[in-house]
Amino acid sequence: MESFNNYLKQFPHYTSEVFETVLPYLSIIEIEAGEYFLSHGKICRHIAFIEKGLFRLFYLNDGKEVTNCFCKEQTITTAYSSLITQQESGIAIQAIEDSKLIVLSNDSLQKLYKEDLFWQQLGRIAAENEFITTECHNRFLRDLSAKDRYRKMLEDDGELLQRIPLKYLASYLQIAPETLSRIRNKLAHNQT
Repeated sequence: MESFNNYLKQFPHYTSEVFETVLPYLSIIEIEAGEYFLSHGKICRHIAFIEKGLFRLFYLNDGKEVTNCFCKEQTITTAYSSLITQQESGIAIQAIEDSKLIVLSNDSLQKLYKEDLFWQQLGRIAAENEFITTECHNRFLRDLSAKDRYRKMLEDDGELLQRIPLKYLASYLQIAPETLSRIRNKLAHNQT
């Protein structure tokens, strides 16, 4: 729980009482690689802090999986649209690695919103960050070539690339796995 407490400390108006207030609402779950935190068509009823592990968020387009986000430790994951509307999710959240989550139900989150301004601010900041991430990913796909998309990911978070299976990375970059392999090989040869 200490990692979640440290995460909360970065937000304005944090107090130790804020952490004490949320503790009774939290639960810890472990998810094995390949298992789902949320399946397609289910209503998202929880938000999770990733204490350990890596997840991918993806949707189906004509039966084909399209990865649109990776979430790693020390971040929050949820299907925001479904969480907010309480309608079926078009997004699935799947563990890429064995993972440990600190989970808060949407019902508990709504109670916390009413109890303390801190939680409202946290919710607003999380929503704003989600919007920015989505907007940046859309520009990333629209404005950069496949090679530049991979190169940018390599520069921004090369360590993460070592943890993501090729097929999921290719899906995120919206290129064929074979194209991604060629790009990686070319870049590796240029560095030697």
